[in-house]
Amino acid sequence: MESSSLTAVPSVTPAAVAQRLAEAFGADRVTQTHGNAFRLGEAETRVIAYPHNIEELSAMMKLAHESNWRVAPAGAGTWLEMGNAIVQFHLIVSTAKMACVLEYEPADLTCSVEAGVSLRDFNLRAAEHNQFLPLDPFGDERSTIGATVATASYGPLRAGYGTPRDWLVGCRVVHADGTITSAGGKVVKNVAGYELCKLYTGSFGTLVILAELFFKMRALPQADATQVFYANDAATLCALMARLTESDLQPTATELLSPQSGLPIDENRFALVLRYVNEEQETVAWQTGEAARLGNGMANTVLSSTDASTFWHDYYTSETSDERCFSLRAVALPTDLGKLIETAQRLMPTAMLRAHAANGVLRIHGSADLLSELRSKHQFKLLLELREFAKQNGGHMVILRAPDELKNQLDVWGDAGATTTLMQGLKKQYDPHNRLNFGRFVAGL
Repeated sequence: MESSSLTAVPSVTPAAVAQRLAEAFGADRVTQTHGNAFRLGEAETRVIAYPHNIEELSAMMKLAHESNWRVAPAGAGTWLEMGNAIVQFHLIVSTAKMACVLEYEPADLTCSVEAGVSLRDFNLRAAEHNQFLPLDPFGDERSTIGATVATASYGPLRAGYGTPRDWLVGCRVVHADGTITSAGGKVVKNVAGYELCKLYTGSFGTLVILAELFFKMRALPQADATQVFYANDAATLCALMARLTESDLQPTATELLSPQSGLPIDENRFALVLRYVNEEQETVAWQTGEAARLGNGMANTVLSSTDASTFWHDYYTSETSDERCFSLRAVALPTDLGKLIETAQRLMPTAMLRAHAANGVLRIHGSADLLSELRSKHQFKLLLELREFAKQNGGHMVILRAPDELKNQLDVWGDAGATTTLMQGLKKQYDPHNRLNFGRFVAGL
């Protein structure tokens, strides 16, 4: 795909890029940063451009296109290490300053926001109308709505509310050459271009830069309870999850955790944490009671509202802690989650395991100690074994976070199979000169 485009990319210093941007858009729209802020690859100095609206974003991308610069799109810059190592970039374009709520119609359960709007801040505003946008990426309060959609990030609420693709109904985007286009609409019934929204969601900024997003929303449930079941092994909890799935219960979150989780629950045993949200307190109370009955006497407790709030806050923020220098996500059919956990424990017995039990999604976290165990090429082959197991069971494995030494030996995404040609064709159509996040995505796109 790249052919002659590599030779066409100029060699230009960060200082020269920053100066050109400052001349065109003002010194307050650009900065140079060092250290860990917006760290991307091995670059010591990064140029960050901050457009304040879609028109400025378009103008910046036109300048980058005319200058043959490669661009790495970003939000708050908290998840830039995800994906393969980017081949080359001249600047990072952050939508963090594009933080306006453009339209919010509580009566219609719809909203339009710029990509840099904080998910937390928006939901605090929506809560005043007893509504919320049911996106819940792992991480801290800096998460932006645009980055959440671009990375298709989701958290425990996936069990009850799905993923960003289920809530995005329209968007305005900026292409690599600065062109602005729209997809979908501001209301659910407008389906023209809706499939493009799904295409852009989870494309990691390799096709377009998301600038404005239109969502449908949900009423904010008034009743909320968190119930924790404990067992000495994961298989027992997976069996309970199977019974729950076959029942009339509808938990909103179903998180399975290995011992020593570092969270405010019993750390000596495996735990299945269930969350129920509903309009009626009686319905939530019935669900916790019915779950206890299905547990056949298993140890369980319903957390107080204070303890539940603390648990979920710690759960979300700890997932992306700097202590997790090594993270994988392996997916299999929900019925095969127990086998997937067993395989992960056999290959990496010291890893911390967390799973969306209802969806068959297992996250595997390791500290520097675990990484040391995997450092040799022979040991990295254990990850290939886990990837192959997931593939044979209808799933896949993705490396969420790892140092470049591991990424250089294993493709982060794995083999895209028959979809590779299709994805390469989309990249060529949307970004023929490989200007956007080149090399970061599946199949080196």
